[in-house]
Amino acid sequence: MRYPPRFSQLFFATACAIALAIPASAQEKPAKRPITVEDLWKVKRLGKPSISPDGTWVAIDVTTFSMDENSSNTQIWLCSTDGKTQKQLTHAKASSNGPIWSPDGKAITFTSKRGDSTQIYIISLDGGEAKQLSNLPMNPSGLKWGGDSKTLYCVVWTWPDTPDDASYLKKEKAQKDSKVQAYVIDDALYRVWDHWIADGKKPVVFAVDAKSGSHRNLFAGAKRTLPVSGGSASDYDVSPDGKEICFVSESAKELGMDYNSDLYVMPLDGKGVPKNITADNPASDFAPVYSPDGKSIAFSRQTTKYFYADRARIMLHDRTNGKNRELTAKLDRSCSDILWGSNSERLFFSAEDQGYVRLYSASPANGEIEPASEKYSDRALAMDADGKTAVFLRSSFALPPALFYLDSPVREPRKIEKFNDDLLSQWNLGEMKEVAYKGADNDDVQMWVVYPPNFDAKKKWPCLMMIHGGPHNAITTDFHYRWNAHLFAATGYVVAIPNFHGSSGFGQQFTDSITGDMATKPFIDVMKATDYMEALPYIDKSRTTTAGASYGGYMMAWLNGHTNRYKAMVCHAGVYNWHSMMASDFVRGRERALGALSFGDQAKIDKQNPQRFAANFKTPTLVMHGEKDYRVPITQGMEYYNTLRIKGVPSRFVYFPDENHWILKPQNSRLWYREFFAWMEKHVGSGPTK
Repeated sequence: MRYPPRFSQLFFATACAIALAIPASAQEKPAKRPITVEDLWKVKRLGKPSISPDGTWVAIDVTTFSMDENSSNTQIWLCSTDGKTQKQLTHAKASSNGPIWSPDGKAITFTSKRGDSTQIYIISLDGGEAKQLSNLPMNPSGLKWGGDSKTLYCVVWTWPDTPDDASYLKKEKAQKDSKVQAYVIDDALYRVWDHWIADGKKPVVFAVDAKSGSHRNLFAGAKRTLPVSGGSASDYDVSPDGKEICFVSESAKELGMDYNSDLYVMPLDGKGVPKNITADNPASDFAPVYSPDGKSIAFSRQTTKYFYADRARIMLHDRTNGKNRELTAKLDRSCSDILWGSNSERLFFSAEDQGYVRLYSASPANGEIEPASEKYSDRALAMDADGKTAVFLRSSFALPPALFYLDSPVREPRKIEKFNDDLLSQWNLGEMKEVAYKGADNDDVQMWVVYPPNFDAKKKWPCLMMIHGGPHNAITTDFHYRWNAHLFAATGYVVAIPNFHGSSGFGQQFTDSITGDMATKPFIDVMKATDYMEALPYIDKSRTTTAGASYGGYMMAWLNGHTNRYKAMVCHAGVYNWHSMMASDFVRGRERALGALSFGDQAKIDKQNPQRFAANFKTPTLVMHGEKDYRVPITQGMEYYNTLRIKGVPSRFVYFPDENHWILKPQNSRLWYREFFAWMEKHVGSGPTK
């Protein structure tokens, strides 16, 4: 199929009304009640869709949670693209995850732990039970089909010196039976987020025969692995003819002290060695995707070392001449989720843009880029074999990710499932507004404002300033499960969420504007955002509060040392002391972010270190933190809490021994919100001022 010159004309009517994102049942049924904490865990959460080659069906995993059992279960469903049929495909007690459709359309594969280990399962569309395909001694993930539907590929973690099953099982048993469980560490990177990677295992790619289930290690003897900080399906791709693999591997001599992920290509006949095709870039190259015609490899590139928020460009590698060229030079946004059109004449991708996640189209021939969706967050695009049918997940503040369908010729996207319709129809959600104000350097700063249900502007309301993490992230118009603005508003607060300087999606200059000084501009932005809110006639500025997590938690401690205007604060997983943040899993990037290492220019570090302003702490603060948080270690929360207690500042510490940087378990989440709301109620109350 040849795509029309403007992507927006092919896929989306750009003037879609906001009602498109709301299920029909939610528009027809009267609003009944505010959203609750329990509702967040009643929402059925949709995974990445996989569309059948003929475009008639979508396989998608759907996760449900049980508050009573404090557990989750994931099953695979089929949704017809005409929106008429929605049926459950898997029914086993164990979860079934990550369905992918075979290129010939005859089967769906997925992973499930239905015995002692996770394995690959295959189910025929003709009916019957799923059959276990693989018999791997390690857990597979990141599945991909080969173009001929005869081979499956997966990611597994194994030791470099155990190329076969026997040697792997022998070493695994020896380590398990050993009375010594200590790690002897020489690497600078030895744990990531919430898990240790110090046992020597590395992620590699296995090939699994789609009939017999036999497997082989494609990296045996290659002296290369996938990144230990990743190991996902996005870290590799196989050429359409099945003769070559392109994968991400770390080229740095000492990982943790340096980072330089490169793309390598390797023949799959075992007769060649990996070849670096991105040696022209000293920073990160990742996410390779072969074009359907096999002539090119699209991939992502960052050019600034030690900066996770550097603009991710889409690059094209010409397999004939070996040259790399940038496709998105004219787009000042970070691109992700690359997908080729069926005829290799268009590329599709997602990018954050001013508080939204939009779909884009680009022409490899002339570099023409077209934005597609507006006023939503659209992700996880999938297309059928002919490129005539597309499905994707659409979300907003009021809409949990929902499955939408679009076909050619031009039609407006339509929702094709009803997983959460009944639940959404029960909610009475307040109004959401997008506003702008002048922040640091007199720049425009975007802010979301979410109002309580049945908001009365003639009354006075407390304001909750919600500060996002990162700092190089943004609060986009998504349904957020951990910090849900509608849930905060439902308890009687006007919620304001500024995307301050440093936030992503507003251009690289804006993102990089806080490099070397993590505090000043965001602080100014938050102060001016608070000024904006408190100037509104319906805000009671004597009841203004604030809350944040991660970098947002850092800003809580910073605000506590620099202003007394807030009546209460909540700090979750917050950075408190840059010096002791050397215990974090990733430390090297801080030199660029702060302008110095913690043991370097002390004056520069102390200028942006909340701990140095502890003498000024006065605001009552609730501190919450998880033991398994290796990005912002638990001691950060303890240091902050202990300091507040010694100073006599009203404070409380909520400790989660079984959570990481986020709160991921239903009952822990309920406790988290209960403590949050109780803290606010204690210090400013809720609802209109009496």
